[in-house]
Amino acid sequence: MKKIMLSTVLLGVGLFVTAQCNKATVSANAQANTSQSKQDNEKIDYSAPPNAPFTAEEVTVNAKGYTLAGTLLLPKAGARPFPAVLTITGSGLQTRDEPIPFPGLEKYRPMRQIAEALASRGIAVLRVDDRGMGQSGGRETIMNATTSGFADDARAEIAYLRSRPEIDPKRIALVGHSEGGIIGPMIAVTDPQIAAIVLMAGTAKTGAQISTDQLNDVLERQPDMTAEAKEQQRAQQQEIIRAVTTGGDLSKYPADARLPWVKEFWTYDPLQTIRKVRQPILIMQGALDRQVTAEQAGMLEQAAKGAGNRDVSIQLFPNLNHLFLPAKTGAFSEYSTLEKTAIGDDVLKVLGDWLEARLKAGKKAGSR
Repeated sequence: MKKIMLSTVLLGVGLFVTAQCNKATVSANAQANTSQSKQDNEKIDYSAPPNAPFTAEEVTVNAKGYTLAGTLLLPKAGARPFPAVLTITGSGLQTRDEPIPFPGLEKYRPMRQIAEALASRGIAVLRVDDRGMGQSGGRETIMNATTSGFADDARAEIAYLRSRPEIDPKRIALVGHSEGGIIGPMIAVTDPQIAAIVLMAGTAKTGAQISTDQLNDVLERQPDMTAEAKEQQRAQQQEIIRAVTTGGDLSKYPADARLPWVKEFWTYDPLQTIRKVRQPILIMQGALDRQVTAEQAGMLEQAAKGAGNRDVSIQLFPNLNHLFLPAKTGAFSEYSTLEKTAIGDDVLKVLGDWLEARLKAGKKAGSR
């Protein structure tokens, strides 16, 4: 999961590792991701494309004892102060564009696509290297981090946006993908000035439920495993989930199980939080998503509306996976063979139209 879990894509298949599923350990994966991110950081030019209708400024955000590095896109035209969006990345150790260090996905840069599309519509966008990644500091804190802690990083980024005279402090929205879709509501319920939130493959189930579902999905795709072996894997997973969530003895389990992030993820209920969100919500979901299953979008919608939120929209994309890319099955195993590695214009249009309407882009502050 965010910054420390087994995979840079999955929202926690489980802490134990099976040879059949070919998973890496947390430490090995983190090292690989760190190496990849440093290489990517040296190669990536975060400046604005030629003739873009926006500028790109490298910025530094002060967090709790470390700094976070990012890029702020500012429209060249339009009424100031601008509405703004903060992007919040999903699973894994990632830099500001949310690249996935995975074969075949080298050109996948969803947050850059989103940022440039929105900036072209007159909305300022801040995207930031995750704590401990790219040019951001704080790597020494990662092993003790939690999703709530990453939400605090995002709060520091929001405070930075509000400090900029070019930004309207009352027209800031959050766009979170995957775990970023967990963090967005966390922030919204504590910050009534947030104007709107967008959840791209945000979760509705506890992490324990998600991990269970994901493992079952993986096991069902292992034809060479016996039913007995699959049941053993399920039993092992449930045993460790119970130990972690009930505060049991974790000494016999992998060190991963003792990470503070894991207990919070497995016990945190996103529905309790979404019921408290009063800002407009857009829920975007790929119907073929096998990491955050599609029915969770409906669960979020029903919970928010049932609690009285009157501005909740949902958009399901029939042939898209967890990465919002066209897929055949949505399975993690086909990520390396996806034909397209860029988010489609249909997704960007839904996102941009909704945000433009909620943030009233192009209008002066106070003209709502």
